[in-house]
Amino acid sequence: MSDTLEKPESDSLSSLKHLSISEIPLLPPSRPNPPKTFSFFLLPAELRSRILSLLLCPVSHFTVDISEENHRTSTARLNYFLVSKRFGFEAYHVFYSTHTFRIFPTNYSFIIRKRTVPLLARLPVHYLNVITKLELRLGPAWSDAPKYWVITNQLGLQHCQNVRTLKIFIEVDPSGSTFKGYILNARAYTDFCGDLLRQIMERLPLLETIEYDAYSNVERDGPLMTRLLEETRKGMKKITWGKERDWGDSLAGKLEMARERAKARVNAEGVTRD
Repeated sequence: MSDTLEKPESDSLSSLKHLSISEIPLLPPSRPNPPKTFSFFLLPAELRSRILSLLLCPVSHFTVDISEENHRTSTARLNYFLVSKRFGFEAYHVFYSTHTFRIFPTNYSFIIRKRTVPLLARLPVHYLNVITKLELRLGPAWSDAPKYWVITNQLGLQHCQNVRTLKIFIEVDPSGSTFKGYILNARAYTDFCGDLLRQIMERLPLLETIEYDAYSNVERDGPLMTRLLEETRKGMKKITWGKERDWGDSLAGKLEMARERAKARVNAEGVTRD
């Protein structure tokens, strides 16, 4: 008997030996297993909101305004609203409750137009209802404020019932020491901004905080900031400070205030000598 045992051939293999190549049946091509899927809505609500935030709000501190660049920055994200009715419902809640929306446009191409409809007036009421942050940018067109910069029912502020934070950014203060001696009625723009802020606060019943920030040429103790802070305190709103100037009570904020006062004294002395 042989030392090694030969493995018996199976009947299928032995039968194939007697067939020609053309007679051997071909096996169907193998197909990869389809990927496993899951329902997005089986996830917890907190996780769904986090995923939607990554899709719709990839950039933090993003301010939405009517602009010629919106087709690049916002249009693609808004397409997620069209996935399904339920998906769109959750998507618009995340988008409009996370971003900051500008009350009046500051893009120059819209400022020079006589008839411009602000962003808030273009949005449906159910979008306005979920907005939590608004921005008012002061300074553009300060010499001749556009006529549509008024608080009316058409603007839609009365529907922004969930706004908790109003951000005010000042680009220029024409009543400050920088413009002293060059403008005849510098107080007019200060009064205009103060009245505008008061009317905005009256339309936002749940407003809690007003955050102030500005460019380097704006003085914290200048006429415009002084008037705005007065209106804020009358409205009993909390005051916070943005990152551009750091006007808070920190050491950096106090040093910034000291520099502003020194610059104001130098400007005042220069005007007096002239």
